[in-house]
Amino acid sequence: MNFRCECGHRIHDNTDYLPYKGYFLADQDQDDLMDEIDDAIEKSGPTPRDKEEAAMRIRSLITRLFKSAYQCSNCGNLFMDLGPAGLEMFRAVDPVNKNLLRSALGEQWRGHVFGEWKDILPEWQTSHGILYNETNVSCPSGESAGNGHYSDWEALERDYYQLFDELKNRNAIRYSQLEKNGTLIHSWSLPK
Repeated sequence: MNFRCECGHRIHDNTDYLPYKGYFLADQDQDDLMDEIDDAIEKSGPTPRDKEEAAMRIRSLITRLFKSAYQCSNCGNLFMDLGPAGLEMFRAVDPVNKNLLRSALGEQWRGHVFGEWKDILPEWQTSHGILYNETNVSCPSGESAGNGHYSDWEALERDYYQLFDELKNRNAIRYSQLEKNGTLIHSWSLPK
């Protein structure tokens, strides 16, 4: 999904853990979902295959019952994806809360850090390096880090490790990754 809000801001749905995307469940569907979860837990067989089939039944039901929603991070308008019927927009009113779809855990939600460098710039990319702070914690490393664009590898690498260390020490990330020209330079994730 990729569309523009009436304010002109582009809204993308091309990755996971988006802070401006959420899901709505109708009250009429909630009990059916809970019953299916209970049934899957109580009646799944003992084998890993049985458990996987039960989990897939629940995931399939969730996919059918939940409606995707998006909030414009520029003006706060809310959009609900109604499938074939299209998008329904709801205008924000002042004062605008632009964090309606963020995790209920707030800053305790663990996100990720991703840094990427490319010597050869793709047509669609405007800078050689990008650093993403995909957490609900405001950027602790200052202006240069978090969703920053870089023309210098050393600056990107320095800011990546600074951001990684700060967010890891705050228990704000679940994984972190730095790539240079498609080669993994650094990777870290929470133990499972």
